[in-house]
Amino acid sequence: MLTITFLSLAGLLVLFLGFLGKSAWNQYAAVISLLLALVIMIGVNQDMLLPENLETQLDFSAGSIRFSALILFFSSAVLLLGKNYLSREDIQSAEFASVMIFSVVGGLMLTAFTHMLTLFVGLETLGISLYILAGTDKKSAGSNESALKYLLLGAFATCLVLFGMAMIYGATGKLDFVEIASGSGGNLDSGLFRIGVLFLLAGILFKVSAAPFHFWSPDVYEGAPNLVMLFMSVVVKIASFAALYRLFGVFFADLSDLWWTGMYYAALGSLLLGNLLALVQDSLKRQLAYSSISHTGYLLFAILVSRGGGNENGVLFYLFGYGLAMIAAFSVLLNWFPLRDNIHLKNLIGASEKSIEGSVILTIAFLSMAGIPLTAGFFGKLYMFSPAMKEGLYHLLVAGIVSTLVGAAYYLRPIINVWKNGQSLISEGENLPWMAYFSALLILMSGLFPDLIVRFFQSLG
Repeated sequence: MLTITFLSLAGLLVLFLGFLGKSAWNQYAAVISLLLALVIMIGVNQDMLLPENLETQLDFSAGSIRFSALILFFSSAVLLLGKNYLSREDIQSAEFASVMIFSVVGGLMLTAFTHMLTLFVGLETLGISLYILAGTDKKSAGSNESALKYLLLGAFATCLVLFGMAMIYGATGKLDFVEIASGSGGNLDSGLFRIGVLFLLAGILFKVSAAPFHFWSPDVYEGAPNLVMLFMSVVVKIASFAALYRLFGVFFADLSDLWWTGMYYAALGSLLLGNLLALVQDSLKRQLAYSSISHTGYLLFAILVSRGGGNENGVLFYLFGYGLAMIAAFSVLLNWFPLRDNIHLKNLIGASEKSIEGSVILTIAFLSMAGIPLTAGFFGKLYMFSPAMKEGLYHLLVAGIVSTLVGAAYYLRPIINVWKNGQSLISEGENLPWMAYFSALLILMSGLFPDLIVRFFQSLG
């Protein structure tokens, strides 16, 4: 709760800093606020300033702190990459940064909720902020369309979540998920409760863009500004999946008979649809949107094995590796294409002739997403597959392995184009940001010393 309070005040402070007219100050103040929040989250008791016996309906356990640390780390990285975008579009950096901070507040709530109220407030704080961010580029028809689609479809998903909550409350008379899962409210076998759980599952699966609730993400990702698309694909995925894992992998783990089959087919559909549709895309952003759906399918493995004790360490490692790959890739792409939001695969041809360092970093990022050995992505998939094998989910494993092969095929397309000879369209631009080198180095370190990364996460909280 302390970190959420601090960030809420920091968001207001950054907003008022906008009156000074110093764009860089707003950006750096937001980044410093997020990094300070990361220190507070890891090192300070979250209930320190709360009156005794005050019920916050938030529980920052060790797992919540680890997911929150990922959210804060990657949010800081995204904001650091936003300088050129904010100045190019003449966007009010104070408003942009403050809305992004408020979305992070919603994300942190999704890692620690124990109550229907805090789950809903977290989802809406995150969601409403994203509707604004997606439409930040007011001069772009694609950005406006992206915001409108996300608003309408996000409202539909919220209705599913609320309807599910209402049914669960009607069956149990409880709003606290711990009490509901313990069976103290009774009626857990009723049809009303079962339908409520399914509606709740559908609503949260929409938020993580899992099949068959994935249809919004390619259009929204393609229309949104590159920086916002990066934020959505990394930070929002971490926050949404933290909520899904907390709800079904922790609270409702013992009630898996009610939701397991639906989750199984969502994972299977996400793997197959995501990878097959990514294979035929010409737009790089749409390809990454469909690949994001497939990554959701791999992550769902961790919830499907919750009956065997869960796989939190695997989830954290996978999200960490995926986030690093996206940050590394967009550190390069934002530098190469400062004036272009919709990047096509053909635009990458000949890039190595102008930027050899950027080409190497982009190659490392896509190899990691493909799950090639000696990268973070390889061990991320391994941490998903190993528990699933122990649980006997062989059909899902086969689908996962086949999907990985398909994924390698379409991840090789941008790599081949980067190293192909031809007239390059990339901008000479400035030097690559240090975040590009740092992310690429962490990808390789995670691939060489995965146990070190896992032990680091275990040390948090």
